[in-house]
Amino acid sequence: MKKLQIALDLLTLENALDVLSKVAEYVDIIEVGTPLIISEGCKAVETIKRKYPQKTVFADIKVMDGGSVVPKIAFSAGADMVSVLAAADDKTILATLDCAKAFSGKVLVDMCSVADLTKRGIEIDKMGIDYVCVHVGYDLQDLNIDPVEELKKISSMKTKKAIAGGIRLESFQDAVKSAADIIVVGGGLYNQPEMVSTAREMHHIIESFNGKQG
Repeated sequence: MKKLQIALDLLTLENALDVLSKVAEYVDIIEVGTPLIISEGCKAVETIKRKYPQKTVFADIKVMDGGSVVPKIAFSAGADMVSVLAAADDKTILATLDCAKAFSGKVLVDMCSVADLTKRGIEIDKMGIDYVCVHVGYDLQDLNIDPVEELKKISSMKTKKAIAGGIRLESFQDAVKSAADIIVVGGGLYNQPEMVSTAREMHHIIESFNGKQG
């Protein structure tokens, strides 16, 4: 079953909650984005989880070091899943995974800025991670790199996959048809003038796809 994740890469909790009040019913996973966590701290995670306990809350903390320590903060605040960078040392990734298990949480490895996706994917596939995300970073999105094409570089991985980076309604159908289990949208959703109808349509596309697969 494919899932829709909204990436709240906003600067204030107030704005994030305003967006969620309009579109939360259409998404499966709520991502508390890195800018929001840096701006508001993990109170953003705690507040969002309290308001939406039925949703999976993902704290995009992008662990690069301190895998046995940093994730505890997010999990203690109510996060169901955290991110660790694929560029981190294997020990850090595995420490993050161990920390997650202690909280019955999940780990997503973010492949942002990894030069050789295929090679690193093979290495990560052996670690027992929950998700790996092919992510075209914010600073690279003006280069027109297609995350769907990038995802093909890790097609042999057995680990569940997520896809992120510049996905909009116009490209959403292709993202859903890809090998991704989670499709992540941020500004391509909440920066749209018709945010609610866009979220509704994305939800409909995923539900239709899941129905056909079922």
